[in-house]
Amino acid sequence: MLDPLEPWARKTLRRHTEKNIPGSPERAISRSVIEDTNNNLWLMERIATKQIESRSAIARNLQSLHDSGLDKLLLYQLTDEESYIADIMGFPWQLSPYYESDELPRPEFIYDAERGEVLAEFLCSLREHGKGKTFEKGSVPFDLLEYTTTLVKTISEREPKVFESLEPICERLFPEMEKFPSLPTAFCHGDFHPLNVLWKGKTVGAVIDWEFSDMRPEIYDVANMVGCVAFENPDAFDSGLIPAFMKTLKHDTDIAPESFAMLPYFIPALRFAWLSEWLRKKDWEMLSMELDFMEILLDRT
Repeated sequence: MLDPLEPWARKTLRRHTEKNIPGSPERAISRSVIEDTNNNLWLMERIATKQIESRSAIARNLQSLHDSGLDKLLLYQLTDEESYIADIMGFPWQLSPYYESDELPRPEFIYDAERGEVLAEFLCSLREHGKGKTFEKGSVPFDLLEYTTTLVKTISEREPKVFESLEPICERLFPEMEKFPSLPTAFCHGDFHPLNVLWKGKTVGAVIDWEFSDMRPEIYDVANMVGCVAFENPDAFDSGLIPAFMKTLKHDTDIAPESFAMLPYFIPALRFAWLSEWLRKKDWEMLSMELDFMEILLDRT
């Protein structure tokens, strides 16, 4: 039988079915942790054929960032044929280091200023090392305003009761979203939040799940991070992680003032993706919470 690590010139010692694999399981067909004969742990992922091009681009982008000095990355490994994708039994696979992380305490983490500082420091570093680089397209082009407009139209046709609550939110938000395309852009993680960080104590050990990374409005990762933390408890805006995150970010980056000015609108705009997720799952309780949260966000503008 073919050793699964053979394409990477390694030999398998054992599989670890007991280990927790962080990150979204939906981003791969299957995932497993394998230990090689040098006692290194690896995350082996089988991906869909349609992911080959994008996953290869992501691997090259991460390697480029690493080569320029960005750490906290779990780099995909090249095969002995110099490819980031291995063909094993007719299926595409990728290999990256498995990181032994500490559990993020929820919901206590939202009150931890130290975590906010290190999260901001990583975004500052990503911004610094991404400047002047040409990145490959690792994700499908994403226009937030177009996505949101299409989603709202679908909701109005299929879920009129939901649309009744959503319409006043759109009336307040859409005029501001028209300004998003004019904002400065930067290379962004695309789904940056504390659960996509592998923690070692209160420090960032590694950042995972780069499937949505791309050139986006420079405030994108900031808005996504703040929104995800505040959804745990809107009181988080006033103490703990979020204030420390924003203070560090404003001190250590050159994000444009006009981008920061749009942050109060960008945060609720990104919540439409979660709204779509709750609709897809028919999770009406979470959907109601999301609508309430979007109103709370807009009331803060």
